Amino acid sequence: MTRIEAYRRDAEYAYRELLKSVEGLSERHSWAMLPPGGDDYLHTDGSIHGIVLHLASVKWAYGSICFRNTEIRWRDIADHIEAFEPSWQGALDYLKEGQEYWMLGWATLSEGHLDNIVPTNYKEDLPAWRMIQIMNHHDSYHAGQIAVIRYATVETDTRPMSQAEDIRKYCRESKHW
Repeated sequence: MTRIEAYRRDAEYAYRELLKSVEGLSERHSWAMLPPGGDDYLHTDGSIHGIVLHLASVKWAYGSICFRNTEIRWRDIADHIEAFEPSWQGALDYLKEGQEYWMLGWATLSEGHLDNIVPTNYKEDLPAWRMIQIMNHHDSYHAGQIAVIRYATVETDTRPMSQAEDIRKYCRESKHW
């Protein structure tokens, strides 16, 4: 198995595990969150809904920034999310579309191009293989986080904070805004 085949296999596996973590979850349960225990910024409001939108938005952003010459910018992502939030089905659909966009972004990447440096939203650009590895880990990390929140919470009528507004607040200074 080549490195690129292994990264694709790992990406598919991590995404399947992520989908298992949200399978059968109701909209009202997706809005649930654990009480905050500190001042750490979690990239979301801490709800399952917010985490799924964070995952989806990062797939769109990094698929675009790393492999498609930033054809989609953070502001486009915020506008798109704002059109459907707080819909749980909308969040799941956006995640699915984001996964497809992410995977297609590097679908034609060859083994010999894995070490090519790609632009990122970080302070430094990274090799393509590293961005793929980061994204695979990202799905796995948040799948575990969702599983814990799902186990420890119950349905709520309190809608989650706007992820679109969160993106506008924290990504406005990005060169990919």
